[in-house]
Amino acid sequence: MSDTAQVPASTAERMLAAAEVAETLNLSLTAVYRLARSGVLRSHRHGQGAVRPRGLRFPESAVIEHLNRSRVPAPAADAA
Repeated sequence: MSDTAQVPASTAERMLAAAEVAETLNLSLTAVYRLARSGVLRSHRHGQGAVRPRGLRFPESAVIEHLNRSRVPAPAADAA
């Protein structure tokens, strides 16, 4: 019996590679890795790399949450 939890395929979330996240957020790969390292952007490691954390994957919901948190409110309209 395995100690790791199995997630049914029907509930599995789409996981994005760092390059996909960088393109979606219009950031560099370095910025995406920095956000992951600081904990601002949730990620999961699926491997180990010497320079960059190869195999780092980001849940699609984490990218959406990050976009929602970083939203700048629209300026209030003057009621003059």
